[in-house]
Amino acid sequence: MRKLIPIFILTFLLYLAVSYISTPITNFDAQSYSQIGALTLKGINIYPDPAISRHPYPQILILKCFFSLFHFASVYVVFQLSKKSVRTSLIYALNPISLLIIAFHGQFDIIPLFLILFSILLLKQKKYTSIMIYLGIAFTLKTWPVLFIIPFFKRIPRKYWVWFILPPILTIVIYSLFFHASLFSLARVFAVYQGVGGIWGFGKVLSLISTNKIVLFVSKVLFVFGILFYSIKQKKKLIVEELFEIMFLFFIFTPGFGLQWLIWLIPFFFLTKKPYMYVFMAGITICLFISYLTWFPITPVTTQMAYLTLLLLWPLFGLYYFLFFLFIPKPILRKVH
Repeated sequence: MRKLIPIFILTFLLYLAVSYISTPITNFDAQSYSQIGALTLKGINIYPDPAISRHPYPQILILKCFFSLFHFASVYVVFQLSKKSVRTSLIYALNPISLLIIAFHGQFDIIPLFLILFSILLLKQKKYTSIMIYLGIAFTLKTWPVLFIIPFFKRIPRKYWVWFILPPILTIVIYSLFFHASLFSLARVFAVYQGVGGIWGFGKVLSLISTNKIVLFVSKVLFVFGILFYSIKQKKKLIVEELFEIMFLFFIFTPGFGLQWLIWLIPFFFLTKKPYMYVFMAGITICLFISYLTWFPITPVTTQMAYLTLLLLWPLFGLYYFLFFLFIPKPILRKVH
């Protein structure tokens, strides 16, 4: 643990500086958080509206610092899972993708991501009840990561599965009682929560083919069941490998998208040490950088340029998956590592 202290200090100073500098920069997420936060503090129920169209994305300094703490915690988990590699932990701690999404954008995906990483660590200790509760909390914070739950279910006895639904059920009931909200309106937001459609990969292609709501709904249902079915059929010894492959398939076929989702890939790059991971991460960093430049009032970068960058990034996911998840023999991968 002492080996991590210099890493934590350096990472803390970097995240604090970026959080402070970027706090005045406004965007849709910042406006959403201000609007929803104000209503919540007044005791006004936000479900189904405006929560169904705007989600409480934190953007103020104190919350950015709070989310940074979970990044530090994830560094500790990566340290443990990487056989206490200081080099791996340092590079992961300072990686620009997590920095931009947490400290600049102010997104809280790092919290459910940390809970999943911590659950992987607890698997070795067979603390199954704790794992299910932590995964349930992660699902409560972000609903779509439920697509990554099957690899855990395959490694945990069924009698513990029920603990997974406890956090979301308790959260819904407590909120409903406190804010006098209907359970249906809360469940509805849980069910329809998704990223922005038509700006990324398969979703972009689909939007060009048809804007029919039924077509879009069917594509989402097929996508969810397809990912879950693939997860059930998947057979890998290491859960980090299994989760990483599912995440890549998620990005290739998801009809919705959020820039902040890209943070989910980063710790798994370091834990699996896939070939050319730094090249791929550099591409993601450039994409984020161009997208965030559109937030500045005086910039030559347009939203169309950001969408074009996303469109160019998408096929790289398919190419990388094709090369390094499917068709390169394991002995070659070991040599590359």
